[in-house]
Amino acid sequence: MNTDDNPPNSEPKADPFLYQHPQADEAFLHEPSKLEEVFECLDNIVNANKTDSSKEAKKVSPSDATSNVTDTNFFVSKPMVFRSSVRRSKPRKIPLNTNQFTFMRQIDCDPEDRLLARQQREVTAETFRRMGNFEYRKMRYDSAIIFYTKGLEYIKDTPVLYVNRAICYIKMREFRRGIMDCDYVINHVDGQYLRAWLYRAAGYKRLNDEPNFENSIYQAKRENYTQHAYIDDFVDKMRSLL
Repeated sequence: MNTDDNPPNSEPKADPFLYQHPQADEAFLHEPSKLEEVFECLDNIVNANKTDSSKEAKKVSPSDATSNVTDTNFFVSKPMVFRSSVRRSKPRKIPLNTNQFTFMRQIDCDPEDRLLARQQREVTAETFRRMGNFEYRKMRYDSAIIFYTKGLEYIKDTPVLYVNRAICYIKMREFRRGIMDCDYVINHVDGQYLRAWLYRAAGYKRLNDEPNFENSIYQAKRENYTQHAYIDDFVDKMRSLL
């Protein structure tokens, strides 16, 4: 007697637990292939790229866009602005001279009128000189310089205002500026003016420039040979103060 459940010559029954394992499921054999789906997707991407490239090729280039433009067939997309490259120069402002004496000198042609204008300017310059001298006595040298400079705006060929301003500069220890005023008098106004030579010598003495100091004293005596005693006295007093 056969003790097996299966009869002889019959197929063995499948183990029901075998089909419960996922890897034992053979249903995928009857489904579409995943590889075919991947290849189909790649083909679609390639075809899409070809379509985009063909569209770009069909775009009209700027040269093609203007090829069909004629005198009667055109389209203005942006207004054209023509600008001139020529710059217009701004009008120059001519400064007005508010000095009444200078204005009178420009319009007066009569010698008598010019002489009268000169006398009026001299009176004004003399007034500023007196105001400068007052400030100098008060030892307000900076204010004195202002008044002397104002006087020079009316009369520029007077040596007095220059040497007065020069001594103020020397008192303020601005020796080179004082020497410049003295040099202007000597070179442009009066080469024999004694005070210009002496103040020039004083400026160089304060700068310890002995050659220029000695030369200034020599030139002062040379140009003013009748004033040797006064010059020597000035030099002695100046040396005693140093």
